[in-house]
Amino acid sequence: MSAYFPFIVIGIFTGSIYGLAAMGLVLTYKTTGVFNFAYGAVAMICAFVYWQMHDAWHWSAWIALPLLLLVVAPLVGYIFEALFRPLAGLSAEVPIVVSIAMIALFTAIVVIVWNGGQARGLQPVIPRSSFHLAGHLFVGYDQLGTFVIACLAGGALWWLLRHTRFGTATRAVVDNRDLASIIGINGDNVRRTSWILSTVFGGLVGVLLSPDLVLDTNQLFLVVLGAFAPAVIARLTSLPWAFGSALVIGVIQSIPHKWSSSGLTANIESTAPFIILFITLIVLGNQLKESGMAVRSVSASQASDGLEADEVAHAERARRSTLIGVALFVFCIFLPNIVAGPKVGILTVGIIFAIVGVTLVVLTGWAGQISLAQFSFVGVGAYIVGHLAGHNGSNFLGAALLGMAVAVPLGIIVGLPSLRLKGLYLALATLAFALIMDGVVFNDVRISGGISGIIAPRPRIFGVSFASTTAMYELCLGVLGAVLLAALLLRRGPIGRRLLILRDSPLAAQMLGVNLTITKLGAFVASGVIAALAGALFGSAEQALNPMNFQFSVSLTAVLLVVLGGRSVLSGAIIGAVTYMVGYLGLLPIPTAAHNYIQLGVALGVIGLGRNPEGTFAISQAEARRSMSILKPRPRRARVAALDVRVRSHGPAMEAHSGV
Repeated sequence: MSAYFPFIVIGIFTGSIYGLAAMGLVLTYKTTGVFNFAYGAVAMICAFVYWQMHDAWHWSAWIALPLLLLVVAPLVGYIFEALFRPLAGLSAEVPIVVSIAMIALFTAIVVIVWNGGQARGLQPVIPRSSFHLAGHLFVGYDQLGTFVIACLAGGALWWLLRHTRFGTATRAVVDNRDLASIIGINGDNVRRTSWILSTVFGGLVGVLLSPDLVLDTNQLFLVVLGAFAPAVIARLTSLPWAFGSALVIGVIQSIPHKWSSSGLTANIESTAPFIILFITLIVLGNQLKESGMAVRSVSASQASDGLEADEVAHAERARRSTLIGVALFVFCIFLPNIVAGPKVGILTVGIIFAIVGVTLVVLTGWAGQISLAQFSFVGVGAYIVGHLAGHNGSNFLGAALLGMAVAVPLGIIVGLPSLRLKGLYLALATLAFALIMDGVVFNDVRISGGISGIIAPRPRIFGVSFASTTAMYELCLGVLGAVLLAALLLRRGPIGRRLLILRDSPLAAQMLGVNLTITKLGAFVASGVIAALAGALFGSAEQALNPMNFQFSVSLTAVLLVVLGGRSVLSGAIIGAVTYMVGYLGLLPIPTAAHNYIQLGVALGVIGLGRNPEGTFAISQAEARRSMSILKPRPRRARVAALDVRVRSHGPAMEAHSGV
């Protein structure tokens, strides 16, 4: 046991960081019903602000740290409270999407303000010298200080909630919001205070973590995600359970380091919190209930009314959308003749992105099943093609089919939590799956080739070579057309109606005889299979593959862009792909710095449109109708005179009916 003692001690120090973050997550969820997916981004931006004050401007830590925790972090908390207050009572996917948009917003701000968000060192708040504890174990004062700070902060928060008027008000707001308002408790003030305290904890996490990690936009955010597991183990309600389970997870994560510091062991060590999160969600299942403040229930009658209205609206625009789609498809066929050669490769990647976007529309927009792991399936298809397509791509078709076949069991694994979970917890399950794939599968040098990556060949199908960039573009465009047509037929058929009923009300779906198990798993499997097909195309189009292509952050980008375009309409996938090509891939000749502002605009757009399932599509349609109504010719005088005669003959009732 003594051999494991140093790793247990290190694990406790690591777990204390997770504990700080987990308590912040629990606090906001208990009082507001919002799980802050952007908590890592809060830690990130607070750490960058502290770096600016302390390292760049050379302010004393005694000035910079209080300013951060008493001014900057509370301001961030106030912004979060103001942003999420109007979302109370909406379905769980809305605050999830908005909090993901906040990740993109803070990342864009850091990139714009701090020179691309390049990694930089941050001086530690606590000295990094060490002292002798026992045997050959040396403990750093920064490690011990982190543990002490976490314990003191957690104890102070627990005392605040247990023995103060604020704690009593918090419990009243959580238990019964209406009763709390009757007895004079201002719920908005309670929730605002909770957000502020939570972001103070987040800022503290960022400052304590950054000296060890090096201040980096991605690394800091991903490490803080490890706090999701202890928060869920505590069922997002208990601060002591959150802190205690965080210490245990820290120890579990550190022990494998005794056996090996590289290879599969190291990958499992880095992803241990996400493996524990996924297992916890599977085991607890139905015991995990979302806060009533964050979920609006939908009755069967409401679901049927909404479905009927959706069907009518869909029928009205189906023919027009089909005609526009065919015209755009024909235009895209000739697009390589217009666009410069190197840009055709960007168009190809955009088309593949649109295919992935269609899977998100079907899965999230129609079936109501949130997925944050679509690019994990893309990676599966890409790497299988990279390894098995052959030197000249002659085995591409077989490799692509194998990738799609492998996506079936993976789709079932991702879909299994949906049988017992929904909304927030389903999103957390798909997040955990994506991070496990990143850490264990795509980080394996034997699969991904590591940083250097692997090379995938261009396809040769039935003797036809697609080696040229234009030929690859045409192949991907044909696949996109087939996927869009299949999705359109699916939406118009009985399966599409089942998906919509499942989205609006699972209870109503059961009453109507819909098999929820088959429908949910089928939606996850089908979307995973098509995403793997898109991955096979992506591998051959890009040829040079590395793990960065399929990171969890790319899945988040896909979700944001599809939400911006419209997550319940196929055109949302197209709009998202176009935005991706322009804002992320550099399709248009605009300054590189402008791309950062486009990404900032995407984040702000999603925050504004998060509650609208049709996104920019609905807005553009409404504006088009308004413009057309203005441009309509005035009625002829004869018609006006005839109408006037009718109004006079039928009296006030006719006047009210005609609207004149």
